[in-house]
Amino acid sequence: MGAHQMRFDMEQYEQAVFISYAWGGKSEEIVNQIDQALQQRGLKIIRDKRDLGYKGSISAFMERIGQGNCVIVVISDKYLRSPNCMFELVEIAEGKEFQDRVFPIVLGNAEIYDPVKRLQYVKHWEDKLVELDDAMRGVGQANLQGIREEIDQYSRIRDKVSGLTSILKDMNTLTPDMHRDSDFSEIYTGI
Repeated sequence: MGAHQMRFDMEQYEQAVFISYAWGGKSEEIVNQIDQALQQRGLKIIRDKRDLGYKGSISAFMERIGQGNCVIVVISDKYLRSPNCMFELVEIAEGKEFQDRVFPIVLGNAEIYDPVKRLQYVKHWEDKLVELDDAMRGVGQANLQGIREEIDQYSRIRDKVSGLTSILKDMNTLTPDMHRDSDFSEIYTGI
């Protein structure tokens, strides 16, 4: 790859808007609407279903989202329980200026506004860690390639989920309907 091509890719990458979401249901519905509304206004939108590519590295793509300058995050209950989605959110949070770069939309089923319900997500990731740890004990140490990394990932998520949901609940994210009614103009203006 020549220097010109690499510079072009980097510029595209820096100007792109990434979308992090859980596949299916209301999340995908609103992502399709955001995608269409923002692309019509000339923004380059990058999302996994279109831009990852067959046999592309999922973890590399998720790390790339984590480094993005603008990331729309569609938070749902499914998102907060998904290893891939939460990996993306932790990657975004560990990058530069989380609150400046993230543009959240919180769906009604994401239980982030009640502290007791937020703790259920911490409990979910603690349970996943215990489950994986128990399963590992039944297998020889030599056969755990890739599994230790999963344990580390679940630990990172468990350690961050409470703080991240607290930050998100404190942001005025507007309701999905408010975003739809304005044709996502608040997000467009923010980006």
